[in-house]
Amino acid sequence: MGYRSGVDAAERIYITSASEGETASRLAEELARRIEDDIAARNLPPGGSLGSVRELCQRYRVGRSVAREALGLLERRGLGRLRPGPCGGFVLTRPRPETIGRQLADYFRAAGLRLHQLLDAREAVDLMAARLAAANRVDTAALRLEAAGRAGDLAGMLAVRTEIARLAAEPVLQLFVECLNDLTLDFARSDPAQPSGAFPRASVESAMVEALRRGDADAAVAAAAQAHRELAEHLVERPPSVPVAIAASRLQAAGETLAASIARTLAAEIASSGRAGMRLGSEWELCERFRVSRLTLRQAVRLLQDSGLVECRRGRGNGLIVRGLRASGAIRLMLAYLIAEKMDPWTAGTILFQINCFVPALAVIRADADERRALEAALARVESRDPFDRYDLLSLVQCVSRAANSPIIDLFSRCLVAYEARFRQSLALTLPASAQESYFRLIRRLLDRVPVGDASALEWAKAESSALMLEMSLRRPI
Repeated sequence: MGYRSGVDAAERIYITSASEGETASRLAEELARRIEDDIAARNLPPGGSLGSVRELCQRYRVGRSVAREALGLLERRGLGRLRPGPCGGFVLTRPRPETIGRQLADYFRAAGLRLHQLLDAREAVDLMAARLAAANRVDTAALRLEAAGRAGDLAGMLAVRTEIARLAAEPVLQLFVECLNDLTLDFARSDPAQPSGAFPRASVESAMVEALRRGDADAAVAAAAQAHRELAEHLVERPPSVPVAIAASRLQAAGETLAASIARTLAAEIASSGRAGMRLGSEWELCERFRVSRLTLRQAVRLLQDSGLVECRRGRGNGLIVRGLRASGAIRLMLAYLIAEKMDPWTAGTILFQINCFVPALAVIRADADERRALEAALARVESRDPFDRYDLLSLVQCVSRAANSPIIDLFSRCLVAYEARFRQSLALTLPASAQESYFRLIRRLLDRVPVGDASALEWAKAESSALMLEMSLRRPI
């Protein structure tokens, strides 16, 4: 796994998936990416040192300010910390799934997540976790699930899902479940006695335990589907919340440096009165306000930029500007987590198919007339070419994702696409039409059979979509 310098097919897909119209990467961001790639390539364990700032400057041929800024980005993403002293240097750490999961949840809250969008992701992730856990046939499943669900309330239901994700033995699923559990609590009914009294989990958990013991994936998925329906009964729609202040407090938890304190203060101001395009001040004005050096202020700005909260604009009347919400900061956090976990790029692609098992159905059911026309155009573009450009396939998939209006699945998918494109040894520029013919036929069949605005066909469409996407996850046609 190494750094790609050319803009080939994989690089183009990576940039499209991991960024949202940002300008050219800053030197520090480019260096952070090179260091991430080296961490992956050298297979360094947590606790290992990459070297001192001076050594890193010499190795990558950059100045100290760029090196320190890049290391600050990696520190925010949980990949390491800069230890002072003669035996110090940048020491690698492993990002914790619960920490990264909470930060991802903050992003979705700020985006105005709705209950049906959470349930879209819960269904896909929880069923996938059950399927993969069954493949591992864990004999201790009964004890582990019983201990996890002992609370007998919503917290117990979520703890069971966390344990199933651990039994699946795929760290990325643990991250997904931590994020979803954090968000699920936002929609919990204030009166847990409604609608049907206590949480009726005993029979579902027994069925799940037996399925995991036998290694019966179909039975495990059926039990997970029933658990999903029961969970949905105990959730209720709530107004979207804006958690930038929460994100600011978590900057403090990462280490109370002066730069982090300034970043928290500015993030809290954005939370209370910020709007996209609002000017926070020039570099000189902010240095004067906080009575700090330019270096310290730039470290604070870097933390805010990597969180996706601000951007720097040059010229008179510009300075530090509040950004509209973008996903790139959340994607960088997820990528760092996958790098630290040394995820196999092939596995990332397999999970990508499975997490999108219902997305084609959701897209066609939810698409309005204009979105359907966009789907038709994107589909016709790849259907008419043999071979077709891999990037055109990505455009079709993105069009399907937009129509599905399922932001959690979309963000998780973008991260998996970016990771696979970045670390796969090679990706072909073009693909034969036969490689995705079954996917094209699925989209065409759904468009032909489901009228605009007809939600009555949802279950049929989901069954059609899931069957094909799971089959494709096994044979990996691309």
